Amino acid sequence: MSTGGFDPLGGDSGFEVYPQALRAATNEVFAARDRVTKFAQGDLAPMVLRDEDVGMIGVRSQIVPVFNAVVQSMREKSERGAERLTALAEALDKAADHYETQDEEDYRQLRSKEEGLN
Repeated sequence: MSTGGFDPLGGDSGFEVYPQALRAATNEVFAARDRVTKFAQGDLAPMVLRDEDVGMIGVRSQIVPVFNAVVQSMREKSERGAERLTALAEALDKAADHYETQDEEDYRQLRSKEEGLN
């Protein structure tokens, strides 16, 4: 567990960071990314409407290109969302690395002080 961010004025930030909680959040975000990717590439990909699927009225109303454009837009937005979730998960993982390193350094300093007292 690390205390929160750096305060140049020497005050306490008032929060604590648990790297293992950040790692758990990272895993959840990656899982969400995987679900969004599956939706875009697995569930939406086969959703293609053809003229023969809608009959004469559907063809005349131009519903096929409208429907296919909507599905394509949903796929693109889902894929962009998955990319953003990846970036978020990587940032959480990087933060966890930072706080773990900080914890290790704090522990080394504490051990060093403890050894100096003995």
